[in-house]
Amino acid sequence: MTDDTGYWYGIARRRVSRRRALAGGGALAVGAAGIALAGCGSDAKPAAPTETPTRGGTLHLGTALPLSAGLDPQTERGTGLQIFPRVYGYALHVDPADGRVIYDHATSVEQTDDLTNIITLHPDIRFQNIAPVSARVVTATDAARSILRFRDNIVATNRDWFTSVLDKAEATDVTTLRVTTKRPNVYSLDEVGGISGGAILPVELIDARANLDAAGIGSGPFAIASADDRSDLRIVRNDGFFRAPVPYLDAMEWRVFADDGAKVEAFKRREIDMMPNRDKNEALAMRAFSNQIDVNNEPSLSSISIGLRVDKPPFGDLRFRMALDEAVDRGALIRDVAFGEGDVPGPVNPHLARGYWSLPNDEIVAAQKGALPAADRRADVQALLAAAGASSASFKLQVANVPQLIDVATVVRQQLQQVGLAAELEILDLLVWFANFRRGAFDATLISHLPYESPDAPTRFYHSRGPDDTTNPFGFADAGIDALVERSWGERDRAARQQTLLDAQRKMIAARPMIQLFTSTGYSSAWRTVRNRKPELNGSLAQYNYEQWIAPR
Repeated sequence: MTDDTGYWYGIARRRVSRRRALAGGGALAVGAAGIALAGCGSDAKPAAPTETPTRGGTLHLGTALPLSAGLDPQTERGTGLQIFPRVYGYALHVDPADGRVIYDHATSVEQTDDLTNIITLHPDIRFQNIAPVSARVVTATDAARSILRFRDNIVATNRDWFTSVLDKAEATDVTTLRVTTKRPNVYSLDEVGGISGGAILPVELIDARANLDAAGIGSGPFAIASADDRSDLRIVRNDGFFRAPVPYLDAMEWRVFADDGAKVEAFKRREIDMMPNRDKNEALAMRAFSNQIDVNNEPSLSSISIGLRVDKPPFGDLRFRMALDEAVDRGALIRDVAFGEGDVPGPVNPHLARGYWSLPNDEIVAAQKGALPAADRRADVQALLAAAGASSASFKLQVANVPQLIDVATVVRQQLQQVGLAAELEILDLLVWFANFRRGAFDATLISHLPYESPDAPTRFYHSRGPDDTTNPFGFADAGIDALVERSWGERDRAARQQTLLDAQRKMIAARPMIQLFTSTGYSSAWRTVRNRKPELNGSLAQYNYEQWIAPR
């Protein structure tokens, strides 16, 4: 097999040059079942083309973000998102920037009709040499059974496609995977190649119902060495990886710190080589600390919003929801919370596919009356509240117990107080917050969305069956929106689907079951001894970020 590693470097360089033209992004994402770091990006100085990678060494990474569940690729939403994609293999991915299929373990995909995709796997990619799998070949049966495990995994999140669209995933022979859907759906390959639902597990572990929180066997570039202590995790090079000679590193280790201060001090002492930064200020402090530190930034695919139970007073009155929308000063939020770097999103993040699927910024700002002088906007808010009979309304705003989210909620509460509204913060454990969100047990709730890689996931929040194809968490239903979202599922013509989703989003921002706040930028820092680290490969493509190596100091 040829070595394709240089191809991924080319993708990274091309993608980041496009993204530099964008401003803003989300600094973090706390979504369906946990926390996910935003992608970071790209003012680093990569290894010169003439440099020869040095083989060996351990790359030490630090974070204040814990694991949410462990290293099971189907359930983890915390720091494990950086780890398990390097352990497990995937058939393919779809590049969110332009919809291209990127092959990993697959060699081809053929759509034989509107409901069927035939995926052919390479015949000689092997699992890691760990019992009981012991370096056997990865088969289509492994891929099919992994898809079904995800579908049936009740603690997995974002599996609505698997439960409502997928009909069958089956191996027709050793290398052929056939995926059949119940109805035409243009996002089928996105889902089959997704970072969680696409991870290929060996059937031996599936049949044994193995606990994968601290162990596992994959076909990726690294194997799990130790993960018993949730604050120290280690993976080691898989010498049988099919893209040899990568990875160059002997091992990668993650250290989870109790807080960002401890993380930063360890980084300054060079106990860790790389770390995500909490915010822009922390990143700039690292840049000032040493000229041997590279700081990277990348617009994020995550965002923050407020969800409203539209079937409860006073949120059932559209005038009240309009007043809330207009009362929030996004410019102040971006200034005070995102340190001046951010964008105001519509239902679909403007950073996704370089804004191809999102509404123009002027439409979004106009809907929020964002261009009005503050005094005029406040007067409009007061008039809306009076018309809704809610000039001094009070309600609880639920927020997960995450410092960055509490910061956002605090600023929002202060802004609402300025127009006479009393929002009491109800700070909840993350899992309690998530349980409440899933069953709609809130009046208003602050949502930090995961970095969605297609427009389908964020628009499903406005569908009457919600993001998990059961019920809408906001008690919201609109037949016109449903019809447009469902039409988009079958539109293979990209331009036609774009127009359908733009029309749907105009209805969504008019109805306001969610108040979109902002999306900003993620940052990371690394000592320059870390070469070829490709921070711009985020989301599902992060699994290809395995070519780092360590230069001598």
